[in-house]
Amino acid sequence: MLFSLIIKQMKMLIRNKQPLIILLVMPLVLITILSNALGSMMDGGEEVAIQANLLIVDDSSWVQEEEAIKLFLEQEGVTGPPMDALLSQFKNSDPVELLKNTILTSDEMKKYIVTDYKQTVDLKVTRQDKNIDGILSIPSNFRLNYIKSVYFNNADFAELSLYLNQDNDIRASIIESVIADWKSGYTQSAALLDAGLSPEKVMSSVNSVEKIEQVLESNERKIPASIYYTVGMLVMFALYIPAFLAGFALQEVQWKVYDRILLAGVSPILYALSIFFTGTLVAFIQQAIMLLFGMFVLGIQWISLEGMTVIVISYSVFVGALSALMTTLQFRTKTEGIANVFNGIFITVFSFLGGSFFNIRDISEILGKVGDLTPNGATMSAILSIQKGQDLSVIWPFMFAIYLLVVVCVLLSIVFFPRRGVAE
Repeated sequence: MLFSLIIKQMKMLIRNKQPLIILLVMPLVLITILSNALGSMMDGGEEVAIQANLLIVDDSSWVQEEEAIKLFLEQEGVTGPPMDALLSQFKNSDPVELLKNTILTSDEMKKYIVTDYKQTVDLKVTRQDKNIDGILSIPSNFRLNYIKSVYFNNADFAELSLYLNQDNDIRASIIESVIADWKSGYTQSAALLDAGLSPEKVMSSVNSVEKIEQVLESNERKIPASIYYTVGMLVMFALYIPAFLAGFALQEVQWKVYDRILLAGVSPILYALSIFFTGTLVAFIQQAIMLLFGMFVLGIQWISLEGMTVIVISYSVFVGALSALMTTLQFRTKTEGIANVFNGIFITVFSFLGGSFFNIRDISEILGKVGDLTPNGATMSAILSIQKGQDLSVIWPFMFAIYLLVVVCVLLSIVFFPRRGVAE
């Protein structure tokens, strides 16, 4: 019987042109228009998709270590003009200064890493700062140990510490790539000197930017307009499904069809379940069609299909629960006022906060967080997160918000759904 009710409601949707136009034709047309009209603006900008924040804590400097370096050279029997020449060479090839003034200050590198410098900090406190993606701690004797190990084959190797924020693996990977490249350069200085090459010249031309772009390419991609608006229209137009199903249910009440269904022995709960499953099925089909349209017409390469499946099914379940709740409210009020208000106000507000029209975070980060609490906003954020290449675990907070709303809608539907025929 449940299957028969679902088939009946699906036929009512298919036989009406207005639902098909609004649920399928309009979103596909809008996706095409918005992707082409705003594609150049969204895709052609110079802004980098991600930027890491690096803090360099240098407990010393060349000036502070110079006397200790001179004392070491004297102990090695180097004095007079040879000492002055070595000091000049050491200073020019100081790896810390090369990192600060050459590698990190290049225009290309600045697009990927924002660097701050401090002399002393409390590492335990600083490492708790979520705005810092990496901390490079350079000890006070780094330059002296570097000279000993590279130029005099001393066993005291120059050590430093790199702390990475694991809450964002991608930004941490960017910093790790640059520092690894830099370390590789200065640890090979001895071999470079033997070959007659200047460490300064080699280290200033390291391919850190290329490595960063490889990290970004393998971990996170920039969201083009085609993906953004496909997802935006997908979550927006799915919200129209509950109003259509509730409207058809109210028509059945007005035409006495609902009463005849109850007289045939169908329980009200079973009827409400049929609305729930119909809404879920229609939402899933609608989203699948839009995603396939994006793939085959717009050339979108959807990634993380497992995550996409989880998100689409979850959002479809919410649409089904909302359909049951809206049907319940219309049965209680015996008018289409609930659906009209929802279509006219709530969908517009939810779509604005959820980011279907544009990225709401460009206006306010607070509004963006509020938008993530809406079902469409949570779904959109979840899809865009995994389309950037982030780990699947990033979607679970959004899924929690969606299923919390599903539970609320289902409970309200059970409590308020009429147990008998809806009287006129």
